[in-house]
Amino acid sequence: MNTCKSCLVLLAVLAMGCSPSESEPVVEENEVSVDVNYSVLLTHNDLLSESLLNANGQVITLNPAVSSFESIEAPQLSYRDGTLLSFYTGGEDCTGTLISFDFRTSVSREFTVFDDLADCELQVKSITHSENAIYLVYSIPGDGLKGMDYFLRRVDATSADGTFSEIQLQKEPEQIVFANNRVFILSGDPDEENKYGLVVYDVPGEALIHDINLDDDAQKIFRTIDGNIMVSYPDLHLTINSGTMGITSTVRYNDGQEPKFGYTRAGYFDSQGNLYYPMPTDFSGTDYANIPGVFNFATNTAILYFYENFLTAEEREFEYEIGDTSMVSYDADNNLILIGYQKSSDANKGGLLRVRPIPDPKFIDNIDLDGVPFEIFVE
Repeated sequence: MNTCKSCLVLLAVLAMGCSPSESEPVVEENEVSVDVNYSVLLTHNDLLSESLLNANGQVITLNPAVSSFESIEAPQLSYRDGTLLSFYTGGEDCTGTLISFDFRTSVSREFTVFDDLADCELQVKSITHSENAIYLVYSIPGDGLKGMDYFLRRVDATSADGTFSEIQLQKEPEQIVFANNRVFILSGDPDEENKYGLVVYDVPGEALIHDINLDDDAQKIFRTIDGNIMVSYPDLHLTINSGTMGITSTVRYNDGQEPKFGYTRAGYFDSQGNLYYPMPTDFSGTDYANIPGVFNFATNTAILYFYENFLTAEEREFEYEIGDTSMVSYDADNNLILIGYQKSSDANKGGLLRVRPIPDPKFIDNIDLDGVPFEIFVE
């Protein structure tokens, strides 16, 4: 099998691909193999649990140790920052539960929220967190004919009972991200469809300080590794300085070469600022709705790993039973892309594929898991 065909490189201005005539890449004798531990969060039958794995550059095995992460109901919302992950799940009694778990220290915190409102029409739109607080944006029906009211709530994660404060918002919140001691709120204009803005809440000043027009079709916001804010659109992305609020760069894609990371549930940034994510395909050139993608913001290059080009039909359909890509991450110690997937034969089963990235793409191994990978932490 010609593994050079396992990637398609998309540039903002140019499309490239490996030639089918190129030979199989030679495995270098000095390829790294470092012992690491993987903590994989899995969804199975509406529960979220953890599986522990041991790995190096050639082998991956199950770790029989008992996980410190207690299984919880699969969350409605989640947010990751480094090793800290926060979850929100609404309850049947109109309240909600916030859980914060640090996979480095195994410290878990849990809070009940909205017991002061008891309004079952409440809808939480997004969550984010800092080291000491968890933030939520939500909507509730307004009084009389007012329509909906919108709020940003700050829950003190250092308090025993989840002490909170909140501020009312004038625009409908879609997503929030914490950066530079501020909460950035991607907001829709309630009076004009598909018009978006970036509302900024200053945490020390406890006030809204900016409202920036983002025009049409803004999809998602990300915090970059240097603490700035990236805004994704279908045909471009731009970067906003989180301190000055000035636009520092804009990258527009050519038609047919859009990386589509704005459509994903979540992505993982490595230390170099590369984004690993499941890329929607619209089934163009592949049998899979999402395939592993890596976007390099330094070169504005997307590298797409098509299953058809590094696994045979028998491996995809029968041996590993690839259904769809659920998450993509990176093992920097061993220079391996980590691909979580759902089994085609069972929506509650999954696995983890490991692939060496370009310039010498190569399938390394697979391990079956009792659940669908949701997030992975490498240590």
